[in-house]
Amino acid sequence: MSAPHALSRAAAVTLATLALVAAPTTPAHGQESPDDLEAARTELSQAQAALAQTYQRYGDAQRKHERTQQAATQARERAEQARGAAEKAAARVRGMRGDVDRFASASFRQGSTVGSISAYLGAESTTEMLERSSLLNAISDDQLSILDRMRAALDKRRASQHDATAALREASSNEQAAESAKTEAQRAFRAAKAKKQEAQSEIDRLSAATAEVSTGGAAKPAEGELTSGYGARWGTVHYGIDIANSIGTPIHSTLPGEVIDAGPASGFGMWVRVQHSDGLISVYGHIDEATVSVGQQVAAGEQIATMGNRGQSTGPHLHFEIHENGNKIDPLPWLRSRGVDI
Repeated sequence: MSAPHALSRAAAVTLATLALVAAPTTPAHGQESPDDLEAARTELSQAQAALAQTYQRYGDAQRKHERTQQAATQARERAEQARGAAEKAAARVRGMRGDVDRFASASFRQGSTVGSISAYLGAESTTEMLERSSLLNAISDDQLSILDRMRAALDKRRASQHDATAALREASSNEQAAESAKTEAQRAFRAAKAKKQEAQSEIDRLSAATAEVSTGGAAKPAEGELTSGYGARWGTVHYGIDIANSIGTPIHSTLPGEVIDAGPASGFGMWVRVQHSDGLISVYGHIDEATVSVGQQVAAGEQIATMGNRGQSTGPHLHFEIHENGNKIDPLPWLRSRGVDI
């Protein structure tokens, strides 16, 4: 063999090997195994734990946000009160300053400490006029003292307003940080919830697609309540068992085999029949919908239909029969002999 041909063949082998390695290992629908279900249950458990943690964080963030909101509201109220008090104090100082300025202007014009003409109106003697002048001088000194105290009070209230404004700024910042933390925690909680729902959906899908197979190799045909057994009933023979449940309940093939019927059937409305080895045939009647087609190979526990209420039926249920070498035998002991309890 020439060198180029040898290289080409080696390359082909290498590519084929890589293709096998890269090929997806996820089983096709209908080929799910108990290991897949166990892995899905593990993922669901992890998702539930993560959901609980994110729910706790979200609750803590929500409560912290509520506290910061209350603190910000109180800070706004204190800042507004401080602002109002400072404005009132400033107005009183401005009013008193105006009074003092008017007294000072009058005194300057009259050449005395307080010489406003209106201060002397009504005086009946020189003595009374002097008394009024002394009184107005004393009042002026008292007003100046009050003005100083008002200025001090105004400075204090301005400082209080400054402190209240700073507290409000801090409270608002804390409120915004808490809001961001709450939003992030809520986003994480919703993501964890979606992950949990996704894991639960996978569990439901796998459970519907693959029923638990007993050690005897058989699977329960459907979940539900046994409402009728094999034997005489209403003046005739009931050649199967009835398992009642809601419409849409998954129905599974009890053994591996080939689908030989999937569609309308007299009396049953709709049915599925599966041919198994050793001359066995399982019959599933009154179904709502077949999920397999004729000729399809199915595994034990694989979903083949959904429970319905078609045909001669008094309510949603599965009519299940086992035919062995052409004889319709009692399915209940047959199932129990293979480790399936109903």
